[in-house]
Amino acid sequence: MNDDPQVDPVPAGWALHPFSHTFAGRAGPFYWREGGAPGIGFYSKPHHGNLGGVVHGGMLLTLADMALFNICRDALKGSMAVTVSLNSEFLRPAPIGDFIVASGEMTGGGRSLLFARGMVRAGEKDLLAFSGTLKRLSERLPD
Repeated sequence: MNDDPQVDPVPAGWALHPFSHTFAGRAGPFYWREGGAPGIGFYSKPHHGNLGGVVHGGMLLTLADMALFNICRDALKGSMAVTVSLNSEFLRPAPIGDFIVASGEMTGGGRSLLFARGMVRAGEKDLLAFSGTLKRLSERLPD
């Protein structure tokens, strides 16, 4: 797979993350599932790897953290939020060259805290289980 993100086709049903100037833009590029169930994915490239030749765990944790916000997007309704906790269990090495996806479900929440859990997968292979808590802030996202 080419190391230039501009060469990779956007998968059907996905949209390229538009914020290339942010940390996520530099770490990715990331793709957001359009409509329906939450999901964030990326094409794993050599620059996402560790010395063992697989995707660095920090990249998978970045994906999981971003997925918490994507999973809770309807409950957030444009509110700013921060990650309070992110728990994870690495299940198997993540291969370089695959499209890797994080998705999950919101498990609860109230006015201030939102809870979610999910799975990072390459195809049908489970790579990382995660759960976390977001804290809603009083400020709104900029338009």
